[in-house]
Amino acid sequence: MEVILNIFSPDRRLRHLNLWLVAGFVWIIGVNYWSLTSVLWVRMPGHTDKIFHAAGYCFLMLWWLQLFPARSARIILVLFFIAMGIGLEVLQSFNPMRHMDYGDMVANSTGVVIAFLMGLTRMDQLLYRVERKMLKNQ
Repeated sequence: MEVILNIFSPDRRLRHLNLWLVAGFVWIIGVNYWSLTSVLWVRMPGHTDKIFHAAGYCFLMLWWLQLFPARSARIILVLFFIAMGIGLEVLQSFNPMRHMDYGDMVANSTGVVIAFLMGLTRMDQLLYRVERKMLKNQ
């Protein structure tokens, strides 16, 4: 248990960590809900939906990697979100209004990898910088 806590040690500089964690879990729940229901199902021309898949998973991964700066935690997050994207696509095959799409799996995974690479830059400190700027004005 101690190893897991060390790996997933959050960025303690974040003053509103609980808020950011709740927002991240809401985003995960939203992705799962939108992926498994036909509420927001819209047919898009060509493969333009892949842009939304990649962007959604990129944002999701970028959000979570800001909360957990350790490289080992980020690798686990990469594996988790790639598995989630693949798993949700497989589950879509059981919904008659949806279908499994290997292209969506690739787009989801691509978004995760792009975010991981962005996390190697200063992009992984966006929430910290937003908080610092907000708190400076208070």
